[in-house]
Amino acid sequence: MFATHSSFRFAVVASALALTSTYTVAQGFTESCNTPAFPGPTVAIDSRCSVQGAGGTEAEQNQAKNNFCALGSPSRSSIPALTALQAQVEQNRAINFGDKDNPGVHGPATNRAPLKALGEGKLVQLKAFVVAASQEGGETVNCGTTFDHEPNKDLFHDIHISLVAVPPSATPTTPEEKDASECPGIVSEMIPHHRPPEWTAANVNKVAAKHLMVRVTGQLFFDSSHVPCAHGKEVRTNPRRTSLWEIHPIYKFDVCTANCNAAGSWLPLAQWVKQQ
Repeated sequence: MFATHSSFRFAVVASALALTSTYTVAQGFTESCNTPAFPGPTVAIDSRCSVQGAGGTEAEQNQAKNNFCALGSPSRSSIPALTALQAQVEQNRAINFGDKDNPGVHGPATNRAPLKALGEGKLVQLKAFVVAASQEGGETVNCGTTFDHEPNKDLFHDIHISLVAVPPSATPTTPEEKDASECPGIVSEMIPHHRPPEWTAANVNKVAAKHLMVRVTGQLFFDSSHVPCAHGKEVRTNPRRTSLWEIHPIYKFDVCTANCNAAGSWLPLAQWVKQQ
């Protein structure tokens, strides 16, 4: 009787968990505002991975990463401004950050209130140059490797873009060259949700190869799961950058074609690609 009763209880719990799991997937990618600033149409991942991704300890940070509700006119930002914001974070003991191997405290920060007080969630715009763009792999924000069996798994993962104030003279290849070129910069991310088909790492790298200025518009976000460069060098396997403040997700990605030191003539990446 005991075994039968236990089996019945297990079946009930398992059914409840299955229903919960099904509901989470069916929920899809739902933003908190009525008019999110999606950069593109609905794509495959949108109905299969929610704004909290795989959830867990990174649920709050994942939801912050996926925010397309930073509306209004963007505030101008710069790499020095984001570097100054990093210094403010480091002076605030209420904010925890760092990779899992970081001595002492580490992220992710589940209490985002101190970060919002510094600007997380605001719409910003930054002019810079691309060092390199790379296709990322499984992260909890995009439900890990759940969709890696798909024919084009890259459509389910972020595109990591390293931005700097001055274009590098050549594409960095060695660790030392990457330290020198990327550590003074910041990171911006094209997330897979509502991503236009022209937004690919290959197309962004075409812009980088021509040393063209870009104008990136999106949400200001603090990546509390990493640490920035130290003394101009990469720390462990953390992405190289001077500040953990990012433009993430990107809402608009424009390429300058003329008069870049003044008002500039700008084309959305999709249009620029078609002209090449």
